[in-house]
Amino acid sequence: MLPLPPIGLGLWKSAPGEVHAAVKEALLFGCKLLDGAAAYGNEVEVGNAIKEAIDEKSVKREDLWIVSKLFNTHHAWEGDTSRPKAALDKTLKDLQVEYLDLYLMHWPVAIEQTDLKPYGGLRLKDGTPNPKLNLKIEYIETWREMLKLKASGKVKHLGVSNFTIEQLEALFKEFPDAKDRPEVNQVELHPYLAQPELVAFCKQHNIKMMAYSPLGSGDSYSGKSYPVKGTGPFQTPQGGMPLLQNPLVKAIGDKHGATPAQVLISWSVANGFTCLPKSVQPHRIAENLGAVNSCRLSAEDLEELKVLDCGFRYGIGYLTGYFDCPNAPWYTSGGGAGGVPIHRAVYRKVKGWVVGG
Repeated sequence: MLPLPPIGLGLWKSAPGEVHAAVKEALLFGCKLLDGAAAYGNEVEVGNAIKEAIDEKSVKREDLWIVSKLFNTHHAWEGDTSRPKAALDKTLKDLQVEYLDLYLMHWPVAIEQTDLKPYGGLRLKDGTPNPKLNLKIEYIETWREMLKLKASGKVKHLGVSNFTIEQLEALFKEFPDAKDRPEVNQVELHPYLAQPELVAFCKQHNIKMMAYSPLGSGDSYSGKSYPVKGTGPFQTPQGGMPLLQNPLVKAIGDKHGATPAQVLISWSVANGFTCLPKSVQPHRIAENLGAVNSCRLSAEDLEELKVLDCGFRYGIGYLTGYFDCPNAPWYTSGGGAGGVPIHRAVYRKVKGWVVGG
């Protein structure tokens, strides 16, 4: 399994003007993995920070894991296979590096348009994918092109993000040689969304899991930042508040003399994931990177936290049936489209559909 650092710096939602200082601080604190993406819109600033840190000799390039992602707009499309290479070349230029340590397919979804601005962007205000865009599930031909990028030497390792078991199995069928399979699957993972089936599958197939949104998220398109307290689908008896405010998480932290964030990061690491907390505050970055030393969860702690798992997602996908959860714009309280109740049997099926399900 790919020997990634246990904790990295997530760069999603790190705004221009903030991300430069955050990257430099993280590198000074000993961070060895930077998780970025072209879609985050900050790779130029990230690249400036990396170059400065290397020039100042606070870090060596060979000691870093620089991660980026190929976005939907640059998948292969209707025979045009030039788009993935064009995207990688721009990322390398923006980051000012000659190669990426890890390149991920951001989603198993392709968009025909390469520039979304003339169409009004990726999503509507409520999170619904922009209906002006032409999109479809596509990843086989794009993965074929990504393998060529690896063969060129511009990428050392390849992986995917937001893939289900079914999508991984489809890749295995098309690319049976173990060397051509993804080495990583980066998905949303935290105690409210533990995804045990996907985790077990990836472990069985030697795929390293990377955890994004490991602390939950303070915002969402729907405004729902925590699961409802209850026993229904996407609910938990220990719900009713964000992860960082959850009394169970706080109690475990108090026992270890650690913050709730450190408990959640340690949960990821204890489960074998590479954890990707995001922060632009120096003291938070240091706190996050030191989480494992400050808080080593016991088997009893991990067992207690299992009660929080209810399939609640902060991220949403692109299609109905693909991230059907309370934060999806097509989800209605107590049920799916039209208010039809999502019974537990259907919920289990939905968990198989959704990205990372």
